[in-house]
Amino acid sequence: AHGVHFARDLVSEPGNTMDRDAMADAARSLERHGVEVDIIDAEEMEDLGMNALLSVAEGSAKPAYLAVMKWQGAENEKERPVALVGKGVTFDTGGISLKPGANMGDMKYDMAGSAAVLGAMKSIAMRKAKANVVGIVGLVENMPSGTATRPGDVVKSASGQTIEVLNTDAEGRMVLADALWYAQKYYRPKAIIDLATLTGAMVISLGDKYAGLFSNDDDLAFAISAAGEDTGEGVWRMPL
Repeated sequence: AHGVHFARDLVSEPGNTMDRDAMADAARSLERHGVEVDIIDAEEMEDLGMNALLSVAEGSAKPAYLAVMKWQGAENEKERPVALVGKGVTFDTGGISLKPGANMGDMKYDMAGSAAVLGAMKSIAMRKAKANVVGIVGLVENMPSGTATRPGDVVKSASGQTIEVLNTDAEGRMVLADALWYAQKYYRPKAIIDLATLTGAMVISLGDKYAGLFSNDDDLAFAISAAGEDTGEGVWRMPL
């Protein structure tokens, strides 16, 4: 319950108070429960080549962060962890590809994936879960300005792949691409669960009763579905 309320409170805050600094502070608050927290700033991300994630923050006065939270609870501390990776766009205007003004205020919710990761990490730590888990969230604000990424720009991600930005409102996959790369490179997880408010098309598909689940692993998909049924947080598997 503490973890759920923690996540809900983060999501409910307006974008001017729950910015990437406030989200980083929320991550640091988990240290009192035994979670190791590292906040990676934009300069360090630049050195790592995380230009996909950084490109989303180009138009904002607030540089990006990557928050890394680590819980070591397994008896074998070398056991490969489960990685939880979350999208943390603290406000999403769409950037240069500006969203319609109606209901744009709801875009404070675009960090809900990262809030879910923070809430999960709090629950995992408070119940002293016997597992190794790492939570990684990319914290950015997507704003239009004279420095913002333009449609048609090409950036190179940390994995070395180039990405042509056709629409700056497709920013979530940019943030996640580099966050997922970081999880794979530095933690070699046995599974990755990626949480994101990635597209309104999921609400068109499933309404508000289920979250969309995409997976390339049947066993993991069945486990997540079963957990969803147990907790009343239903998921519906979609085709890849």
